Amino acid sequence: MRYDIYDAEAKIGALVYNTKSESATLCVRGQAFSAAREHERPHEVPWQILWRKLSGGQKPPVNPVLLKDANGAVLAQAESNGAAGWLVARGDEAFELRRRSLVSGLYDLYRRGQSQALGAVGEGSFLKAPLQVDLPNEFDELFQVFIIALYADARVVTANDDPGGGAG
Repeated sequence: MRYDIYDAEAKIGALVYNTKSESATLCVRGQAFSAAREHERPHEVPWQILWRKLSGGQKPPVNPVLLKDANGAVLAQAESNGAAGWLVARGDEAFELRRRSLVSGLYDLYRRGQSQALGAVGEGSFLKAPLQVDLPNEFDELFQVFIIALYADARVVTANDDPGGGAG
């Protein structure tokens, strides 16, 4: 899955999401970054997930998605919040990327604990509307591309984990 990233009319980079490794390569204004889970995510088939939940088995350990620069320094991280979305941290800032509704392809970005959305990312309908990114300028381009990577990851992981194979 590839997204070309534009600022107004000029291309400023690209995000390439690898569905097999569930990781992304981000290029913003000529600089390379990566977004990947800290550890490889163990895959469970639907019956294993159901069995674990019904038997009271432990949830898998927290495995954040880390945004790293070319030197391996962590710039931001996000932890899955299940179907609800992501808990995102960047420096001292904490955010929530929440799915708007079960039928919406949009995710809203909030400061953690706040009720006012800062912006949104996602596809607007089941008809595969173009990807929309509407985040305020207070967020640098790299952070906005990281939010797109989390959106792409949520779609792929939901599709892989859903017994019906539907995208999230």
